[in-house]
Amino acid sequence: MKRIFYVVLAALVTVACSQSPEQKAETLIKENLKKSLYKPETYKPVETKIDSAFAPYDDPVFLGELAELGKMETELETLESEVKNAKSSMSLWSGPYMSAYERNQYQEVKEEYEEANAKIEKLKTKGRKLYEKVATMLQSEPKFIGYKAMHNYRADNNAGNTLIGNTFFFIDKNFEEITYSMEVEEYNQVQETIRQLKEQIEEDE
Repeated sequence: MKRIFYVVLAALVTVACSQSPEQKAETLIKENLKKSLYKPETYKPVETKIDSAFAPYDDPVFLGELAELGKMETELETLESEVKNAKSSMSLWSGPYMSAYERNQYQEVKEEYEEANAKIEKLKTKGRKLYEKVATMLQSEPKFIGYKAMHNYRADNNAGNTLIGNTFFFIDKNFEEITYSMEVEEYNQVQETIRQLKEQIEEDE
């Protein structure tokens, strides 16, 4: 009985080892998609392309920091717009012969102006620190962290329409688990952001 068990186990190990990287990736991807697709039974793989993944470009920690930097930039633009509007309103309500109402309005707008300016200064300080951290990560030597599989597939949505999926799945070094996934379009946008950031870093040096 034990002999049979070991023979079967050896056969399974041989099959697993003989699988191509694409086959290993597709097995993991299929199990992953079953959890998110509306109709997993309609899933049909089309094509899978495997490539090596390197830090920092494919590191989820780095990508998270990069996303946070992007959020801060958006927040800074919003605050700068608020400062501009508040400054315009202050000039509208100011004058040598202000009424009590106008003085009150001016004071309110001034407080908004000062508050937004204070937030900008704090955000810039925080942003500079994060920018330096991201720049340091980006200038480090590339490090192999696993694989990325660009996977095309078909599956039906909840309305019964067949949709085409085009997603990057990031896999650990041993093809044991998917660490995270990202739509190909989003991934390409992130890589373009990284390219622009590298150019900015080179200009700052």
